[in-house]
Amino acid sequence: MQKTPARKYQVVEEAEIDLVLKCRDSHEFYERYLQVFPDTRKSLDSISKIWKRRSEFAKKRSLVLPVEGTGAKSLHDITALIAEQTKIMGEIAVFARETLEVNRQVLTALGQQNQILTGHPRQEPLKESVSRIPPLQHPVQKTPAKKKAPEKKTSIIVGS
Repeated sequence: MQKTPARKYQVVEEAEIDLVLKCRDSHEFYERYLQVFPDTRKSLDSISKIWKRRSEFAKKRSLVLPVEGTGAKSLHDITALIAEQTKIMGEIAVFARETLEVNRQVLTALGQQNQILTGHPRQEPLKESVSRIPPLQHPVQKTPAKKKAPEKKTSIIVGS
């Protein structure tokens, strides 16, 4: 006896395909599916199989539906986004410069107050000149000396 081949996929209606392509995630799809098809006899497992085939449906639909001219529109959008991003980055740079200048002024004022309170003159940080720093020398790698193990003297046993 021959077995009749089992169907690989269940039959999916066009309305179900439209719904699965409109939804963004599986949770939204399950909720909307039960609202749109309240008298369905499909189990949750069958509904999840429809969601898993979403990319397959999208590929088939892209062949059927003509692609609209979105290239020119997206180019203007990208240009506007880049201009806005550049403006924001400029504002951040100005704010960072102002903050740096204020921090320098605060540190200078604190240094002067510290000098007045302690009575010690302000010490300038040591500046090392390049000539005083010895050049980097690459250490010569020495191979570790191999120790010879003492030879053990064993008697020779001759078997019969």
